[in-house]
Amino acid sequence: MTQFYFMCNYLNVMNRSKNGVLTFCNHSKLFQLIYNNLCFELYEWELEALREYIEQLDIPYWEKQLKNWNHQRKIPISVGKKHFIILVNKEEVDELLSLLRLEKQKVKLLSSKEVAYQFIEN
Repeated sequence: MTQFYFMCNYLNVMNRSKNGVLTFCNHSKLFQLIYNNLCFELYEWELEALREYIEQLDIPYWEKQLKNWNHQRKIPISVGKKHFIILVNKEEVDELLSLLRLEKQKVKLLSSKEVAYQFIEN
């Protein structure tokens, strides 16, 4: 039985997007990925495996393979057993990957020589 820590005081928001949120519970040591109406509780190694799996999806292949299919979502993400598949579109794949990437974007700081500023003493 899965325990959901929705009201947990130990939750830290790791990342957020328009349709989802990734949190970490210091108590259970689980990441919780909520995306649209889906909720996954994953250990760090499972989260990393999911990220790697989604990064390796061949999006053009699936879009070409299912181009005549009437549904908007054509990219399958197999979850756990073979009997459960989530269908997403390219934009949703990109959003999921942005949620799953935990490293912050590094901002390059300028050196004093790179700043074009004329210093005037009063």
